[in-house]
Amino acid sequence: MTIPPHPVFGAMPNAFLSTLGEECELTIGGVPLPGPIRVIARGPFGSVAPDSGYGESGVSGMRPKASFAETDVPGLKDGDTMVFKGVTWKICQPEPDGRGMVRCELEKA
Repeated sequence: MTIPPHPVFGAMPNAFLSTLGEECELTIGGVPLPGPIRVIARGPFGSVAPDSGYGESGVSGMRPKASFAETDVPGLKDGDTMVFKGVTWKICQPEPDGRGMVRCELEKA
């Protein structure tokens, strides 16, 4: 049985993305989106010493993650790319969260 999303979640992606999100460039299926979109990205992204591994500060080996509004990333799949803070990342395991967001892991392209 599928439980429909609760209406309270309808505005949440935009609220989270406008408060916590940053702009990125995204390519889906080899086609760049026409403009930047907002992403909530977690990971080092320059905040961890070079060659010390990826992950949350102090957590070695944890992969960076990204969250997008589901409506911004139709058809997002493994292997699509995101450019964030000048670095290209490959999308891995994108999954809708049932609340209007798509979460995925990232690895350097």
